[in-house]
Amino acid sequence: MNDPEKPNEFEQANHQPQVGIVREFIAFLGENKKFWLIPLLLAFLAIGALLIFGGTAAAPFIYTLF
Repeated sequence: MNDPEKPNEFEQANHQPQVGIVREFIAFLGENKKFWLIPLLLAFLAIGALLIFGGTAAAPFIYTLF
């Protein structure tokens, strides 16, 4: 039987240091060989940055690129 005093594997994992979401995502890409997701993620980030900066004072400088 399980000893009630001894923590199980789930409880032991709770006491380990927390891993950030970026580091966890990078570990996921490496472990599952999903390297093709990197360019897709970078494209989404670039489009998001253009949308955010398009509504700010930096908009005239972004529009000159296109």
